[in-house]
Amino acid sequence: MTARRVVSLAGAAVLLMVTCAPAHGQIPDRLRRIAQGAGNIARSLLPISTPKEIEIGRGIASTIAGRYPVATDTDLTAYVNLVGLTVAAEWPRPDIAYHFAVLETPDVNAFAAPGGYIFITRGALDLMDSESELAAVLAHEVGHVNRRHVIEQIRKSDVMRSVQSETGLSGGTLDRVVGTGSNALFMGLSRGDEAEADSIGLELAYSAGYDPQGLPAFVGKLASHAGEGPLADLMASHPDVAARLAALNRIVERQGYRGGEVLAERFRSHVPKAGGRE
Repeated sequence: MTARRVVSLAGAAVLLMVTCAPAHGQIPDRLRRIAQGAGNIARSLLPISTPKEIEIGRGIASTIAGRYPVATDTDLTAYVNLVGLTVAAEWPRPDIAYHFAVLETPDVNAFAAPGGYIFITRGALDLMDSESELAAVLAHEVGHVNRRHVIEQIRKSDVMRSVQSETGLSGGTLDRVVGTGSNALFMGLSRGDEAEADSIGLELAYSAGYDPQGLPAFVGKLASHAGEGPLADLMASHPDVAARLAALNRIVERQGYRGGEVLAERFRSHVPKAGGRE
């Protein structure tokens, strides 16, 4: 496991200029084994290269931004990027650059488009009380990107059956692929993908120096607010909250995650409550 660290805000300007360059020994061994396990995916599926992944992800990101307005608060955006890049650096993908943005909606959700385009809603931020929660949720989304969950769904989709080579991923076909990926995000990824992203999110956030209870704390709030309208989509697309929380706690116990930074005051100083919850 990497040396545990939480980047100070004094380093934000420098961190926001880098793209999580690789470093020897920086990928936790367990995550390396997960990545190596991707080789058991059916070889008959058409490969999608990183440049095409980024192109597809850019289209999906545009679709998300068309559905929800993107926040223009530059301080908030810089802070979310700082936290997101901190956890992403624990499992770097040198072939992509991560971009984090806030969506102006009371819906409680987060989205991970291929190629490193990650969004979190104001509704989700309003439910949080600490930077450790934010870090864990963003690390969960980084897990989706690094395991290429949306890309794998696209590869298995009907729209890809007529595509013989990557050069066919252009024009109207590319538009349909972007639509397929966007629908996957809006409707929710598989329970298996979500569980895998939870495990990765816990490890990345803890490895970066955050309290391992960040993600369980946030998921617990989903349970306590389950009857509220803005949570409807998230509750429908994610695993049962009680089962998810139990699984998270088992991972924390099994891996021996202890200690870490909560940073509630720093979070409050950068993330004003938009929904009025104190």
